[in-house]
Parts: sequence; C-alpha cells; structure tokens
Amino acid sequence: MSARSRKLLSPYLVIASVIMIALAYLLGWSSVFSVKSVEITGAPTSQVGAEIEKSSQIASGQQLARVNPQSVARKIEKFLWVKDVKISRNWLSGVVAIELTPRQPLAFFNSDQVPGQTIDEEGQLFSLPGFKNSDLPLISAKSPESALRANELFTQLPENFRRNITSMMATSSNTFILEVTLNGRDLRIRWGDNQDMALKISVINSLIKLPENKQIKVIDVVAPHAPIVK
Repeated sequence: MSARSRKLLSPYLVIASVIMIALAYLLGWSSVFSVKSVEITGAPTSQVGAEIEKSSQIASGQQLARVNPQSVARKIEKFLWVKDVKISRNWLSGVVAIELTPRQPLAFFNSDQVPGQTIDEEGQLFSLPGFKNSDLPLISAKSPESALRANELFTQLPENFRRNITSMMATSSNTFILEVTLNGRDLRIRWGDNQDMALKISVINSLIKLPENKQIKVIDVVAPHAPIVK
C-alpha cells in the first residue's frame, strides 16, 4: 500500500468523517435540532400573526436546518403591508423568530374604491389589518405619485388649518382640491398648486368672515390675488 493510501486511511480522517456524518444527521434528520415553536413579533393583530405563521409553512418538528430564512421571508413579503421581515433560528431552544416591520400609512388612498387602502412614503399601496386613524387625510388621486404630492402638501400646511381638512383630491400631480370644515361649514377649496400657502389660507379665512359669503360652498384660490367664491 502506498504512503498516500495509508494517509487517506489515517485515524484522524476517519474520525473527522464520522463526526461530519453525525453532525449532518443531527442537523438534517434528527429531532434534536427541530422546530419547537414559531414566535412572531410586529403583526398588527393576533389573527394576522396566525396567518403569517401559516404562510411561513414552518411546521413543528421540522428540522431547523431545513428552515430556509430567505425562502420564508419571500413568502411573507407577499403581504403588501409588510415592509421588512427578519427570520432567525435558535438552535438551543428550537424557536424560529419572525420579526415583522409593517409599513406606516401616510394617508388613505382612494379608500372609497378600495376600503381601508393606504399609501406609505414609498408610494406603496396596501391595507394594514386593523388599522384605523381618523387623523390621516383621505386622498383621491389617479396615481400613487399624485397621492404622495397631495400628502406632501398636507404635511406642509399649518396644523390649525390641516385639522379642518376632511379629504383631498389630486386632479393632477400638482393641482389639488380640499374638502374642509371651517367654522362649522363644509366647503370645497380649489387650492391649485402648493405655492403661496400662507396667502391662500389668509384669503380663505378673510372670505368666510364676510357676511355676504355665508352661503358659499366653493372657494377658489388657485389665483389667490383674485379669489372666486360660489
């Protein structure tokens, strides 16, 4: 037998091979390192948490080595309200942790057509389960881009004026109509673009104080130096 053959059959190589085979068995087939439970954080409701666990397709008793974090994450990212998901495996406790980061709604978007639909800062449309917030603006627009521009205007408006807005409509990417309640009166304001913001608010406040404007329903401040009332 050659020296090379004797080297290949050395006790150290045999022991190493046995250890590798044993580890492979423990990780891939043995119940020693198996899933004991799945813990989910960040789900908006317990019902949604159960739905996420079902979608993950992680089964109790499954070998931890066969839980592919990337594959599980891809399954969960199909939920549009999920912005980010992290999967970790605890080899000692057998716990698979799923950490969810929900998207943050900026405004309700075309919710008259799709109840509960919101939009976030990235322009992603989604419905966050269980979400309710009457302080968010209701925005109607033909595209998410227009909705983001409308929300940009909304956030730039002074708080004491913004809280009177019940809904906004983007007729184009830079032209907006506001539905407001001022002094107990429901009004439609043709706002135009986001220029001359302070002047437009001043003109609106002045117009609604005039006795002859008690019955008006529309204020047009597209050209704030020449406003129109109806």
